[in-house]
This record gives sequence, structure tokens and C-alpha cells, in this order.
Amino acid sequence: MSPKNYFTSFLVLASSLLLIPGCRESRQAPDNLKVPRLMVETRGVQYGALTGDQVRLPVSGSSIQLQKDPLVNEFQIFNVELVKVELGMALLIQTSETGARELYRGTVTNMGGRIVLTVNGNAIGARRIDGAIQDGNFYTFVEVPEDELGELVMDLRDSIVYLQQNKP
Repeated sequence: MSPKNYFTSFLVLASSLLLIPGCRESRQAPDNLKVPRLMVETRGVQYGALTGDQVRLPVSGSSIQLQKDPLVNEFQIFNVELVKVELGMALLIQTSETGARELYRGTVTNMGGRIVLTVNGNAIGARRIDGAIQDGNFYTFVEVPEDELGELVMDLRDSIVYLQQNKP
């Protein structure tokens, strides 16, 4: 290979390596970033246990004391869907494999308690745990006006994509 061809090959390789980081640039955060988490209610006396915030659902006014750490965090949620069930419109929150394991463990150990869906730290829905959730699919009704549900789901989806691409 002549020195000229070697130099040209080097420049092509170097320029392609410079372009690679540009391909992985993080997306800009959505305007309405919504961070979803599934939190578990703290029940009874737990000496020495760290409790989290007390939240209030916006419509029913139910006040719920939460455990400090999320049961399923925003990086373990990979999709949110709006689904029609017998009693109306609900959110289906689909979790990753890790999130599904945490959801299963949490529903077994906290039977009878509630799982609270929070978005940006604000409670928007709660569901009583009546059985173990084995498939990683969490259904819940939310206290959001029905005409705002579609926009909420779209914002949550955009936020999930952004969060997945920008994991720490």
C-alpha cells in the first residue's frame, strides 16, 4: 500500500470514528417529561423502616403512605398502553424482566396493600393487591380526566423512550 493510500485510509477511519459518538447522542428530553414509578403502600408499624412520602390521589382524596423506594422504577417500565376493561379505561404498564420479578415479589409480600402509580412524584392511581402479578403487566385506573388519558399515555411513552436511551 502506498503512503498516500495508507494516509487516505487513515483519514477515512478517523472520520468514521468521529461520527460514531454523534450517532449515540442523547435525544433531547421531551417537553412534558413524565417519570412513572410503581410505589408500594407502607402498612402497619415498621420499626426502623424508612418510609417515603405520603401522597394524596387527586380526585378521591385518598391519602397513602408510601415505602421509600419504588417497587418498579422508570427504567424497568418499557411500555404504557390505554386499554378498555369491563369497568372503563385503564392503563396497562408493561415492565421489563427485572421489573416483572420485582412486581411479582412485591405483590406476594404486600398482599392486601396498594400499589400506587406516581408520575413525577404525584400519585395518579392506586390498585389494591389482590393476587400475585406474574406476567409483569400492571393494570390500574387513574384519576385523570378521560379526555386527557390519550395525551398522558403519549407523554409517558415518549418519556420512557427518552429515559431508556439515557440510562445512567
